[in-house]
Amino acid sequence: MNALAISKGIGEVHEFVKRRVIEETLVLSFRRPVEVVSWALLNGGLRSDVAHIINHHVGARAPNELPTKTLRRVVGRLNLKGTVVGMMTAVDIRRHSVSRVTHEDMQACAVATAGCGNLATVGETGNFVEGKSQPMCVGTINLIVAVNYGFTHEAMLEALTVVTEAKVKAVFEAGLRSKANSELATGTGSDCVAIAAGSERRYRICGKHTKWGELIGRASLESVRAAIRAVPGDETRNGEAP
Repeated sequence: MNALAISKGIGEVHEFVKRRVIEETLVLSFRRPVEVVSWALLNGGLRSDVAHIINHHVGARAPNELPTKTLRRVVGRLNLKGTVVGMMTAVDIRRHSVSRVTHEDMQACAVATAGCGNLATVGETGNFVEGKSQPMCVGTINLIVAVNYGFTHEAMLEALTVVTEAKVKAVFEAGLRSKANSELATGTGSDCVAIAAGSERRYRICGKHTKWGELIGRASLESVRAAIRAVPGDETRNGEAP
């Protein structure tokens, strides 16, 4: 296996995905259309023929307009063509972290941003009710993982579990705690994950015992670790990071 490669630069081009920062937006553009599964604010769910995934910086306060409207406006301003999957972050987008792991011709690339102002642990009391409550606090861990070959829909869902486990492990390792009850956090209350896969070969499984599971897990773990390290230490300890 090739050595783990971590990069925090911009404009780096891999064979199947190009990464750019344009103004306040991180843009991942694909050489060929990909399938994406996510719960992103813009074009979430299972989408085919995706040309770009964006992670847009919105500042420390939630925008007054609907998030989907904000993201569509960003897509128009950047003149991005084709289907765009979009998420938001209050973190300075220049703090994003990239990890790329390879084995032979298999490649997994993970890009993460980490805000810690909304830390939570799974199973704690939730007070937000959609359509009735005020907007939730900002602060989220966004993670985008792209692979250079195709996955079946089942494999893409399995990849979501591996990526989520990696995120939780990174948060545990950092000793981050829920703002609500001071228990060890498992993430934030608004984390988002997107998995992007091409169309060739269509791998069927990617659990932790598989090579794909290893590559996706390692790339995700290292990118979230680095993104958390990029948050100022006092903000991480106090749970005040954007």
